[in-house]
Amino acid sequence: MNNDMSSKALYWQVYQALLPAIQQAQECQAIAQRLLGHYFQLDPVRIALDEPITLSPAKSQLLSAAIVRLNCQEPIQYVLGEAPFLGRDFQVSPAVLIPRPETEALVQYIIDKNPQAGARVLDIGTGSGCIAITLQQALSQATVHALDVAPEALYMAQINAKRLGATVHFIQADILHERLPAQHWDIIVSNPPYVRIAEQQQMQHRVLAYEPAKALFVPDAQPLIFYEKIVALAPQYLAPAGKLYLEINEAFGAAVASLLIHAGFETVCIRQDLHGKDRWVAGTLGT
Repeated sequence: MNNDMSSKALYWQVYQALLPAIQQAQECQAIAQRLLGHYFQLDPVRIALDEPITLSPAKSQLLSAAIVRLNCQEPIQYVLGEAPFLGRDFQVSPAVLIPRPETEALVQYIIDKNPQAGARVLDIGTGSGCIAITLQQALSQATVHALDVAPEALYMAQINAKRLGATVHFIQADILHERLPAQHWDIIVSNPPYVRIAEQQQMQHRVLAYEPAKALFVPDAQPLIFYEKIVALAPQYLAPAGKLYLEINEAFGAAVASLLIHAGFETVCIRQDLHGKDRWVAGTLGT
């Protein structure tokens, strides 16, 4: 049997059910609205207008299961199986990191700084494919390859490329132990693991319990292990005046910039995120 009810009443029920786990009112409100948008196509305006909805047993079961998972601190992106990234929805699972706003800002910066057509792009550690797919669709006539060590991540990235109509060439490889494809790239971009094990105590439970550790963490004794490898390889694989873009741990902006300078990169810069923290390093290979 289907039950008719008002959208405001349903929103209030969901909001109250989430409060035990999501105690910040603004976050709880946003998640309740997102659930209603996902399952009932209700946006905040339709909720405010209190449009009537039909709550079928199937939809009620889906909504209840989602609330249970959210109350166990599972990220809503995994609960719904999707995450937004620069205007596109990407499928995600615990096999890949949830795309972050900081990475969105990095990709937008790359788009803004590279208006030329036909760029050859390599994304190292592609995860869900959000960087590679967005660049392929935003940069004119770009040829994009995306590399990851994890087959389950590449599978998810391939699904997203197909769903979003992007032509991306995927490569399974371990950047620490294998050579890159023999090409000269105009752009190499990477958001590699960069969180030190010692920093776990500062992180939210929902990240530690659900997101893939191998995509997050590096040994305390080798915090720059991926940057050292990528920067060492980049001069061999970048075209003249090719560009390298790296998302970084805020504690190592100067150290990563120094790696680029010593490898022959010019116009090396450290850029901050919206919170004023060092978040990206970029440089152009000297000719």
